[in-house]
Amino acid sequence: MSGAVVPPGSSFVNHEALKAGASSKGADASLDGQSSSEDDEEDDGEDDDDEDDEEDDEEDEDEEDEDIDGDYLDDDQTEEQRLIMQGGMGIPRDEYGNLQPLLVPIIDEDAGRKCLVLDLDETLVHSSFKMIQNADFIVPVEIEGTVHNVYVIKRPGVDEFMRKMGEIYEVVVFTASLSKYADPVLDMLDIHRVVRHRLFRESCYNHKGNYVKDLSQLGRDISETIIIDNSPASYIFHPNNAVPISSWFNDPHDTELTDLCPFLADLCEVDDVRAVLDGGL
Repeated sequence: MSGAVVPPGSSFVNHEALKAGASSKGADASLDGQSSSEDDEEDDGEDDDDEDDEEDDEEDEDEEDEDIDGDYLDDDQTEEQRLIMQGGMGIPRDEYGNLQPLLVPIIDEDAGRKCLVLDLDETLVHSSFKMIQNADFIVPVEIEGTVHNVYVIKRPGVDEFMRKMGEIYEVVVFTASLSKYADPVLDMLDIHRVVRHRLFRESCYNHKGNYVKDLSQLGRDISETIIIDNSPASYIFHPNNAVPISSWFNDPHDTELTDLCPFLADLCEVDDVRAVLDGGL
């Protein structure tokens, strides 16, 4: 979970995208087309009346459907659907209308590489305010004037995973944690110095209390952007750019990062990652 271990009072609630839609009710009325020749004129008049009644019924059904649609989706759900369909909020602009992407332009060394966005907590590491025996790092964090120690353990295989990914991707760590915790953790975690950019909670989009990582705001080609995160709520706007991973806490036998390396090595060669990741793994 992104930002799963942050100063007390913070939380990350799992969330699944709500599915909405309304189906039309009613069916077209059918008329009996048979009549005797003697009653043709009378039947014509009755048919006209029946057609008028049918039109009135259809109008009533249309109005009823509109009421159903309007009642079924609240404003939040409608906004969520819109954001999912358009693929996020897009690159923000400053007060003068200039584009302000979250990432600076790609450096020459990473030119031609796809962008790999990595979550931090429960994806690469696990952290706790409670003491962990044999912690890899201990990070002091000041909260409201009091210094608290955060105990951090690394997911098995993370060092080699980061090294290999740094050779083939532009690596970004995007966490919902506060920078005063995540920055020192990354200083110690990134031993190969492969992380090009660090994004923290203030760069997330707050959606219904969840910190969403809006890939459309990065300033990178969305067809060449991948996110690995243990929380589906983090990539709700871009499910077809996501490589799911399970939440890790302390299992010393976990191999998911190691297992992902061959797949990610192949994925960096495709034209559009969404064609491969459509629907997740």
